[in-house]
Amino acid sequence: MDPTLLLLRWAHVLAAIVAMGGLVFARFALVPALSDLDAATRDRIHESIRRRWLPWVIGAITVLLASGLANFLLFNGRVKADGWAGGYWMRQHGYHALFGAKFLLAMVAFYFASGLVGRGAGTQWIRDDRAKWLSVTLGLTLAVVLLSGWMRQLHTGPNLSGEQLRALAGAGAGDFGVRIEPGAAARQEPADDRYEDGRAGSNFRTPPKESASEEAASEAAPAAAQ
Repeated sequence: MDPTLLLLRWAHVLAAIVAMGGLVFARFALVPALSDLDAATRDRIHESIRRRWLPWVIGAITVLLASGLANFLLFNGRVKADGWAGGYWMRQHGYHALFGAKFLLAMVAFYFASGLVGRGAGTQWIRDDRAKWLSVTLGLTLAVVLLSGWMRQLHTGPNLSGEQLRALAGAGAGDFGVRIEPGAAARQEPADDRYEDGRAGSNFRTPPKESASEEAASEAAPAAAQ
């Protein structure tokens, strides 16, 4: 296992947990709880939360973008280096299209998330209806998570590198690295009838009886020697 890829995966997952967890809390706990308060109190609480939550939102967005792009580039390099489907695995599975859709959805979600914790006049319309745009942002992030799971399921990939798989193929190995001899499936060991009558113990102690042809051959051998 590559430690760099593992660290990037951890960073990406943890940042996604922070971002989506904050959206779920704000939409289903914070906003409904503050709706019972007067406007001045609501605005004061929102401003206090905004100052504390803004660094987490910006940090999560930065980590998600950096780790997501790094993961994609490294995985793309692995597909080509290991020769998955001759290096065309991504094209065959539409992986680039899925990544593009995921990236666009994520960018829209990042815009709304930034607007929800921002102070600029250009995004005030988002904060004027927090519940609505929190729901939209949460739906976008859910779509990104579902796409990520789909893409992750696609690229389980082989357990061996491309060079190892080619070496096994040249040695006549199957998919699991086991050498398969020509006609091996057709060859079968002769059946052992010592299990058939339910007396396995005595049959193992007593050698199986010879067939009629074998008995005749054994009797004829001493006569021929004389």
